[in-house]
Amino acid sequence: MLHSDFIKHLEKEISQIEGKTVKLRAYERIEGGDINQTYRLAMTDKDYFIKVNDSSYADMFEKEAKGLALLQQSQAFKIPKVFKRAVFNNYAYLLMAYIEPLIETENPDNFARNLAKLHNNTAQNFGLEFDNYIGTLPQKNHFETNWVDFYRIQRLQFQLQLSGNSIPVYVHKAFESLFHKLPELLPEEKPALLHGDLWHGNYFYNLKGQAVLVDPAVYYGHREMDLAMMSLFGGFSPQIYERYQEVFPLEKDWEKRLKIYQLYPLLVHVNLFGVSYLESIKHILKYYVKMS
Repeated sequence: MLHSDFIKHLEKEISQIEGKTVKLRAYERIEGGDINQTYRLAMTDKDYFIKVNDSSYADMFEKEAKGLALLQQSQAFKIPKVFKRAVFNNYAYLLMAYIEPLIETENPDNFARNLAKLHNNTAQNFGLEFDNYIGTLPQKNHFETNWVDFYRIQRLQFQLQLSGNSIPVYVHKAFESLFHKLPELLPEEKPALLHGDLWHGNYFYNLKGQAVLVDPAVYYGHREMDLAMMSLFGGFSPQIYERYQEVFPLEKDWEKRLKIYQLYPLLVHVNLFGVSYLESIKHILKYYVKMS
């Protein structure tokens, strides 16, 4: 529930954005987020979307706003416009345009073409100018000149360090064995701009049937990372992958490599939600290395 002093603050800020005095007519809680409180704000003439958390989340909202700006610059997907990122009293918030979702629809051709367009945005190195977050966990994006080093150091090793004692020693050793094999398993490609956390809860279609992306964890990486995340928890039709292949073909055996890339989000889930995801990690590792 939004406190009255916070509502008055939002009315003032949105009035400045619109250049006229507006009032909050109503607001409703939007379900689906595990981390933040999210609301639809019905103002005098238009609606807004707001994420709210305590002030310790201010940096996370700042990095999310930067990520959304990068996605917007790519002109691939529809991205909600960010109007304000600020802290008020004990609240950190991110104020954005509200985009009405179109329920129970799918446009595989639109999504695949937009994803290929996003991935065609490239950079000199793998990484990003700033670190950000995946969920509430820090995501390191220090630049590396080749993909294997970036994936090993900035993704897998960093999450393993965060895991502490929750991952057994023999699993750590299996990862070390896998690291030696990565150069022969992972093809090099030019860096691609990635959403970074592309599961089915982070996209929807608007009333015009355009795919909308939210909650990014952006960086320049191998584009198979986005496809690996898409296939980990389902929610994307096979037609999307088929159409993507037609528009922006992947290297041979790309389907087999997705499991390697799924190790990263699975490690993230171990660190966020517990060791129930460890069995999936061990299953993938056993395919590539011996585990004692």
